[in-house]
Amino acid sequence: MHRKTLLGLALAYVIVTGATVWGLFQVRTWVVATYDTAEETENWQELRTTLHERKKAENPDNPHPRQRSAEPPIKVLFSENFPTVVTWAVLFLSILYWSVGILMAGAIRTSNNISASPHDDAPH
Repeated sequence: MHRKTLLGLALAYVIVTGATVWGLFQVRTWVVATYDTAEETENWQELRTTLHERKKAENPDNPHPRQRSAEPPIKVLFSENFPTVVTWAVLFLSILYWSVGILMAGAIRTSNNISASPHDDAPH
């Protein structure tokens, strides 16, 4: 692969990866601003109670259905598990980016004047 093509792919990779990580940090900021309020905590507790009572009513044989998390799952995901989210996002992005990028670069850089058969195989 030519050096210019590889450098172009690397530059685009840095930009795409940076935009992805920046976007994840923006989502994290939004999640904290949205779900880290007293009103949202109260709404989540009401939902938990309602769902718990509904499960108990649906299945009287199981008087203690499993309780849901004390915090909304998206809040837990973007607070406690954020490094894992970023790591997996960058890993999947990298695999997809370089797979497609190398295939496209190879397709673009391939010469169009390759003969269908070698010249020494041609009939005389």
